[in-house]
Amino acid sequence: MKFLNACAAAALVIAACPLQAAETWKPYVSQGGSLAGVQPIDAMMVVDCLLPGQMRRSGAMSYMGPRLPVKTTAQLCAMRGGEYTEYDRASLASSLGVWMDKAKGGDATAQFYVGQIYEKGMDSAPDYTEAANWYRKAAAAGSNEAKLSLAAMMESGHGMPADPAGAVNLYREAMGITGNDLISKSESDTRVAEVERKNEALRSELAGQRAAAEANVTRLQGEVAALKSENASRKRDARKMAALERSLNEAMSARANADEKLTAMAAAPKSSATDGPATRSVTVPRVSAATAESVAADGIRFGKYHALIIGVQNYISYDPLKTPISDAKAIADVLEQRYGFQTTTLLDADFSSIVGGIVELSTKIGPDDNVLIYFAGHGVLNAAQRGFWLPLDARQTERSPALPTETLAEFLAMFKARSILVIADSCFGSALSGSVGSYTGGPAEYRKDIPSGYLSRKARYVLSSGGMSPVLDQAGDGHSVFASALLKVLRDNDRILTQTGLEQALVEPVRASAQQIGLVQTPELKKVREAGDAGGAFFLVPKAQPDQG
Repeated sequence: MKFLNACAAAALVIAACPLQAAETWKPYVSQGGSLAGVQPIDAMMVVDCLLPGQMRRSGAMSYMGPRLPVKTTAQLCAMRGGEYTEYDRASLASSLGVWMDKAKGGDATAQFYVGQIYEKGMDSAPDYTEAANWYRKAAAAGSNEAKLSLAAMMESGHGMPADPAGAVNLYREAMGITGNDLISKSESDTRVAEVERKNEALRSELAGQRAAAEANVTRLQGEVAALKSENASRKRDARKMAALERSLNEAMSARANADEKLTAMAAAPKSSATDGPATRSVTVPRVSAATAESVAADGIRFGKYHALIIGVQNYISYDPLKTPISDAKAIADVLEQRYGFQTTTLLDADFSSIVGGIVELSTKIGPDDNVLIYFAGHGVLNAAQRGFWLPLDARQTERSPALPTETLAEFLAMFKARSILVIADSCFGSALSGSVGSYTGGPAEYRKDIPSGYLSRKARYVLSSGGMSPVLDQAGDGHSVFASALLKVLRDNDRILTQTGLEQALVEPVRASAQQIGLVQTPELKKVREAGDAGGAFFLVPKAQPDQG
């Protein structure tokens, strides 16, 4: 197996984003929240399961109904008497065999899964044309998930000619959006570039005004000094002196005004780190004492909020990082105290602890709940552009524990939660979104006239600290560049933010802080279609909001 070393070019200023990831698993040790007997980690993997058919009776005759396909863990499938192909031997044919009969019968969910199987390719190359065909069928049958997947393929040109405008329209239809609340990434980039151009022109104009004011001040100061130095016996021109001094005061005021505007435009958080910047690419979980309570505001019940906070810092085989533990503790604290989350915190967690924490959390979540998963640690890409989170026990070999982001997406698909937001402060954090398409837009905060779909449909998002790029580990205040900005936003916020509003609040502070030390880092928000996103929104409701309960 070959691995891609995308961080090597920055080796002089960046510690490293390790780029090795493995294909095997460690035992998962967890039962009832405590460390207990060993289970094979394969039992925790998501599989396509065929459950036994229901026993039916018609008059005097009993018969077995058709088998029911579901996505679940291998362990739960076996416990329910189901049939599945072992996780590491599943193929295109075996996965299609589970869902195809029901898909051909017109079931929208099954058609969506068939489209996903063809899009991923499993053990063969992706068949985007066939994937698009099944997504169309599922969309016609009412699947919003399929509409979003079809829009992503339309945007990227997979399985069909690229059509960015058509993709945005389909995104809008799936998410119940009207007007310009949703725009394409290219249009967004154009708008950003236009704003930057105008800002640069304004900066140039202000700089010119400042230079002219400086020249005027210097000239007038010279005239005043010359007038004051005339022969003392000669009567001074009081009016001329007064006029000159008024002009001087006006010029100095103009210079100060120009300085103030230039300073405001250039204002950005400063980094006081003394060390060179580094990138970030089994303990018993700490669970908050408070239980999750349903959150309401403005007469709307947003449901319960749960968070799994993971910080991996003191790696055994990789370069240690400096801030993930302090980041994780601070994020958990603000989510508990400010937003009412029930949190579970994993510090320096190994592979088994991370996977076990995710699976265990999934068993606690109801259909009206909201989940936030935060990961701070090393992230990697391999040669096939697959993303991985590295746990504490990751080793620099091909056969090493590592959590593939595509497997994480499958775990998230099992969650019954209405909304899930993954925040990845690691290198290549956007790898969790398997879609090459992206979008920007949607409401930044809750409002009374918000489309109902944002509140009722499933939402699955990843907010990465730097997209598909290396990210900084230190900001000089004991936290990473991203975590420092995130903490400030979470602490100062008094609105009901959506995932879009959170991204918007983070982009400029993170970008500006990174620029202070000569690097580029921009947070990026993307959908996780593979986890079952259906066009909903994730809402962050601070406790200061009225009607919380």
